[in-house]
Amino acid sequence: MDNTPDAARTLAEIERVQQKAYADQRLPSWYLPGTVALVTTAVIAVELDGTARIALSLAEVAGLGALTAALAARARVRWRLHTWTVSAGIRMALWMASILAVWGLTAVITGTLTGSALWRKVLAGLVAAAYTAATTRWAENQVLAHSTGKVAR
Repeated sequence: MDNTPDAARTLAEIERVQQKAYADQRLPSWYLPGTVALVTTAVIAVELDGTARIALSLAEVAGLGALTAALAARARVRWRLHTWTVSAGIRMALWMASILAVWGLTAVITGTLTGSALWRKVLAGLVAAAYTAATTRWAENQVLAHSTGKVAR
């Protein structure tokens, strides 16, 4: 008895389920804006002295650890090095560069509007966080469409 058609169908179904799980993975909408907010906190901490600098720096490190732990706890699908193609990597790099550009340009623009370095940094962080929140799904779709991901075992 030859089970080749059944085996082929079963393998095709497994592949379909794996690809669906891979395609359904998404960064939580709070992750990147939260990261931007914490990095902004670190940039602001540099402007301060003494206990305030230490307290903000420790809060920033703890916050990044908490974000990373929360992300790791909810991740169902893991990326592997072979998942990335050059095309997917370029798209991710360009998106990350665009976040930095928005952050930097906002700081420059708000620097002309306000004399306060602190407010300039706060506003730049808020705009960059909003930008990441607005573009994360689009960027994920770009990367997923150009990668070769499989469900990690």
